[in-house]
Amino acid sequence: MKPEEAKLANKLWRLNNLYFIKTKGQKLVPMKLKPAQQDFFTRRALRSYILKARQIGFSTACLIDLLDETIFTPNTNSAILAHHGKKVTILFEIVKRAFENLPASLKPRVSFENRNELYFPDLDSKIYVTLDTRSETVHNLHISELAFVERAEAMLAGTLESVPKGGRITFETTANGMGNYAYDTWVDAESEFQKLFYPWWWEDEYQEETTKTLAELEAEYAPLAIRYGTIRDVQSRFNLSLEKFAFYIGKVRRHKELVKQEYPCTDIEAFIASGRGVFNSQDLAKHPTMNPIDRKWGDLMIYEYPLVGFRYVMGVDTSEGGGGDNAVIQVLNAHTGEQAAEYAMPNIKPDELGGLAIAIAKYYNNAFIVPEINSSGISFVDHIKTKYMNIYHREVIDKRTRQTSEAIGWRTTGVTKPRLVNALEEAVREEYIRVNSAECLKEMHTFVRSEESGSQGFGAEGNNKDDRVMALGLAYQGLKFMPKMKKPESVAQAKLRQYIERNKMIQELGVEQANTVIKSKNRQARYKIRQNASYPQG
Repeated sequence: MKPEEAKLANKLWRLNNLYFIKTKGQKLVPMKLKPAQQDFFTRRALRSYILKARQIGFSTACLIDLLDETIFTPNTNSAILAHHGKKVTILFEIVKRAFENLPASLKPRVSFENRNELYFPDLDSKIYVTLDTRSETVHNLHISELAFVERAEAMLAGTLESVPKGGRITFETTANGMGNYAYDTWVDAESEFQKLFYPWWWEDEYQEETTKTLAELEAEYAPLAIRYGTIRDVQSRFNLSLEKFAFYIGKVRRHKELVKQEYPCTDIEAFIASGRGVFNSQDLAKHPTMNPIDRKWGDLMIYEYPLVGFRYVMGVDTSEGGGGDNAVIQVLNAHTGEQAAEYAMPNIKPDELGGLAIAIAKYYNNAFIVPEINSSGISFVDHIKTKYMNIYHREVIDKRTRQTSEAIGWRTTGVTKPRLVNALEEAVREEYIRVNSAECLKEMHTFVRSEESGSQGFGAEGNNKDDRVMALGLAYQGLKFMPKMKKPESVAQAKLRQYIERNKMIQELGVEQANTVIKSKNRQARYKIRQNASYPQG
């Protein structure tokens, strides 16, 4: 093969030498792949997902790559999906400009050319930009700014099927919050797409001259990081040069919370569209997830077996029994704050959930149950209150008589929900509790503040769920209001004490009478739990 032929046979050589692009300064120059682009074309798979910082040149490079595939591979259909009408023209201009400036000897004949398509009859190949693919086979498909495509899941259901197994699909996008198809696909561990994240520092232009020392820049950045929730040790963690650190500080000042979306440092940070997230991503990173060590009752994920001498608390968030939200039970070790178990299931009736909750509570050393009583929670409480004693009671004040009484369960209101959420946020931040469930942490990433009718609300962003978060919050409230606890015995200490006490009783009373006394003491202990409980007002 001649040297010139060898060059043309090399994809990276062609991309770096044949095509012209327009710079931000409106100059026509040969395209040279930037480090991030070079990395992508070296590592990409047939199904690739690019998550990127803004304006680092991926759209242009990917479009020209599709043009290159189309004219150097006969019988090829290449499609570029834009996220709105104005972008169709803009993206096609990039393709058209690159084609028109090819060397004449390499430029195939164009049979017809319309606003958004180039067709090459001698190759029987074409490339076009559209808002939706046609009912034809597409060998190369590029989705530009996936996170901004409206109704992406429904629209892409048929589009992705038009690409054969050996064809290439590329998602390319900046982030746009968590409540959309782009986020769901990125965090889907079973997705067929190879995920490639390119933070802002891949772009060489993203730096700023500075005469300040590292200490001066860190002093300038520290209050900004606290105020806007950015990564506090960003310079040392990512080994930023002083020039890049200075650039980033300027962007934090300008964009505030939105800098995490526009100039992300991590993939999860990229999806945090504003400062509305309740839980800081750095705080959530302190809680490494673990796989369950066991599974009981079908869907109860066990992270810690019940320990002798330790007490547990359960938060229960009931669902409406439909196909949307989950009914969730969270179990915490009352002494260590460790998440011991989690149950989540849609379409479970309140009475069925009640029976399961009692079984789980008994398994976890007669755990203290904190049920929410809104909506279907009332039916749940009606089912368990006559069968189980160790349940949270709130203090209720009669508005007319000002007399107090007790009522079972946590009532979520505009007053109590912020109290629950803020307490849970502090517990996660300060590591008073340890979250083990990956699904629970996922919900925490998408749990946001909202402003409704002038008051602050909380809930899941977009189509995400928050049932695990609320149940965990209920369990954490239970730690505050459950009966006072003694320091737990070790397993060995408890077994030895129980053995000595039982043997002594058998010697004094005989086996049958000793067993009767032990059962009676257990009943008295359960009653005492209720008598010693302290209740908040609600």
